[in-house]
Amino acid sequence: MGESLTIEVPNSRDAIACASAKAESWLEPYHPTPQVLNMVLLGIEELVANCIDYGYDDAKEHTIVIVLAIDNQNLTIKVIDDGHPFDPLTAPPPDFSLQVRDRPVGGLGIHLLRKLSDHIAYERRDGTNQLTLTKRMR
Repeated sequence: MGESLTIEVPNSRDAIACASAKAESWLEPYHPTPQVLNMVLLGIEELVANCIDYGYDDAKEHTIVIVLAIDNQNLTIKVIDDGHPFDPLTAPPPDFSLQVRDRPVGGLGIHLLRKLSDHIAYERRDGTNQLTLTKRMR
């Protein structure tokens, strides 16, 4: 088994920058490619922001868990939240034939993560959403 880092953040947008900085610092000794680093940073920004913006109906503090792991030159990032069940992989891809002003809001972030990752999977387990992205380190 490889190395891992678990970051727990409250459902507050202020927590995203700190989580990103921790992830970037932890990855530094592994010399990630720009593509790997971009996927991790976009993943944290997009997935945590979506949890915060759409996952909860109450004003309570919730914890969003981000797990980074490296094993066999594969980087995995998993984001776990206790929000409403939502599989972002079922969302239709953005319609790029439309002018930007005519496109509905949303969907671009998960589209980009699909393109940046080698594999992406969603699972609803034990009352949590779990989205996992995997990317080869080299």
